[in-house]
Amino acid sequence: MTHPDRQPSATEQARTVLLIEDDTLVRLVTSSELRAAGLTVVEAASAQEGYDAILAGLEVDLVFTDVRTEGALDGYELAGRLRTERPDLPVILTSGHFDRTLAAVVAPFLAKPYRMESVLQLIQAQLKGKSGI
Repeated sequence: MTHPDRQPSATEQARTVLLIEDDTLVRLVTSSELRAAGLTVVEAASAQEGYDAILAGLEVDLVFTDVRTEGALDGYELAGRLRTERPDLPVILTSGHFDRTLAAVVAPFLAKPYRMESVLQLIQAQLKGKSGI
């Protein structure tokens, strides 16, 4: 993870996070914090929108998704699909209204309201696991 006051160097691998959050204010604050930490962020307002972007070829290193979003596909189902279709793609679930135990079966889970330090630590751990660092 890079320091918030500097941009990643050319030798550091840029990481892209797909942030799926239907609450506009939460999405804007979270994406701003993730960008300040040196991550590239692609935003989606629903699990279906995020899934469609991945199917269309969007390359991301991690998906951070709310469990409850509008539409037929929720974050839990998205995580399950990606675990089957893209097992190398880490997914982190978050919600203020979801059973942590059930969610953790599919992907790491952060309860809302979350602290950004916790989000960044979990993202960093998942990305390290993905790259084998």
